[in-house]
Amino acid sequence: MRAKAILVCTFLVISVVGAGAATYQTIHSFTGYQDAGSPFAGVILDQYGDLYGVAAWGEWNEGTIFQLTPSQGAWNFRVLHEFDLHDTEAAAPIGGLVMDEAGNLYGTGSVVHGPSDACSSVFEVSATGTFTILHSFPYTGEEGCDPETTLTYSSGWLRGTTKGGGSDGQGTVFSLDTSGNFQFNSFIGKKGSQPLSAFSLWGYGTTYSGGKKGQGNIYKLDPVKGLISKHSFSADSRAGHSPMGDLLTLYVGGVRIIYGTTSAGGAGGGGAVYRLTEIEPNSDRWRTTVLHHFTSGSDEGWAPMAGLTADTAGNLYGTTYSGGQDGRGCGTVFNLSPGKKPNTEWNYNVLYSFDLNNGDGCNPMSGLTFDKAGNLYGTTMKGGENYRGTVYQITP
Repeated sequence: MRAKAILVCTFLVISVVGAGAATYQTIHSFTGYQDAGSPFAGVILDQYGDLYGVAAWGEWNEGTIFQLTPSQGAWNFRVLHEFDLHDTEAAAPIGGLVMDEAGNLYGTGSVVHGPSDACSSVFEVSATGTFTILHSFPYTGEEGCDPETTLTYSSGWLRGTTKGGGSDGQGTVFSLDTSGNFQFNSFIGKKGSQPLSAFSLWGYGTTYSGGKKGQGNIYKLDPVKGLISKHSFSADSRAGHSPMGDLLTLYVGGVRIIYGTTSAGGAGGGGAVYRLTEIEPNSDRWRTTVLHHFTSGSDEGWAPMAGLTADTAGNLYGTTYSGGQDGRGCGTVFNLSPGKKPNTEWNYNVLYSFDLNNGDGCNPMSGLTFDKAGNLYGTTMKGGENYRGTVYQITP
């Protein structure tokens, strides 16, 4: 592990107008060197309006934890921690960060290098900047290996998933308190495989593959029964298949609602946005409705690989990895508003189409985060001035 490195720079903001008349600003273009690059996960906000995130790897390192602070119309970028190319404790952070009440940050390293008894790890960066490993996954993989999702936090407990490992090599769901106490459940049989989305605070998540029909599922972790498959995706499902994005859980008029995306399939072949509505309160029985289907190859975007966020009016916002109007398939930012009739597809609008010709980012794999003023923030894995990815702001 390399000692904490600091890099402070101020970047000019470039603003253009996109397809949906939203204002787009690149607030940081990664260089691929000390700041690393290829941010897979999105960013989070603290109470002061600072952004925090991770970049997966660079030429000089195996990723960074970073902070962006607004300052007089620009943003100051700072590296909070730099993962060494030969780090034996944690490296290549793909899943995003979560923050507790005291301002401590938590995340995961998807791999570990060199002679080590671990295959990956969970880390903490304290509010004062101290980096600590909270848990190391044994290299044998029985507890899971390769965590690539953002952790969730509640009441002193962190929860997450691993893409592989476990008793059947299909991944795990784990819980860890901030003192290091650890427990896990393995995906086995047809309960799902390769969980690439976060484990929600309601106890639900998705797997990219596996399930009864082999194309992924929605699962629940029951405190008594363990992992239970609640919905299986199939190649011919209207809701698509191969979900990657985090689930959005909301109470709407006192009814539990779950929103999600699939990255492929559906009526247009390019994935879908779906909603699960609980049929009766606390029944854990759900009705599935497709809100929008994406058409593969469309200028409106397709292949959403991230979850959704919602505003106070109930409109949904998200990103697509591919499609758009620049001719290179760099993806889009979109919103969905409810239709006039219940249980029908919603109104779809492209807020912005990423354009490499303007120096924009390209291929977002993360969702969006709102600030108090209604601005949206996200990352792109590619694109920007150095083609190493970006952090951007959208004003709808």
